[in-house]
Amino acid sequence: MNQPTLLMQSLAWLISGWPLRLLLLLVFVMASSIGVILVSHETRALYGRLQVEEHVGDNLDSEYERLLLEQSAWAGYHRIDQLAREELQMRSPNQSSLVLMRRAPRIVQTASAVGEQQ
Repeated sequence: MNQPTLLMQSLAWLISGWPLRLLLLLVFVMASSIGVILVSHETRALYGRLQVEEHVGDNLDSEYERLLLEQSAWAGYHRIDQLAREELQMRSPNQSSLVLMRRAPRIVQTASAVGEQQ
């Protein structure tokens, strides 16, 4: 193989004008490392914000569940009954005041083909 390898070509390029090219390579390495540092810092900051928001969401979920329990307690049958008796002075009717209604037996009617009822 007469063709030089990539490593040999890179070294030859670097040596041919080495002060300027070495400085350029150093600038690229420094810029890349600063970029990595900034991106990792931003990632950590965003992850911290994510953790805070998840904690807030968990707190809101637990408060919502507590409010649902409180609502079911306030709207329970026994509480409504107690409020009706105490604040509205409602009472169950006496036995003598009750009127019992019975349903009339169903009358089944059939219609003939001509439209007359039997």
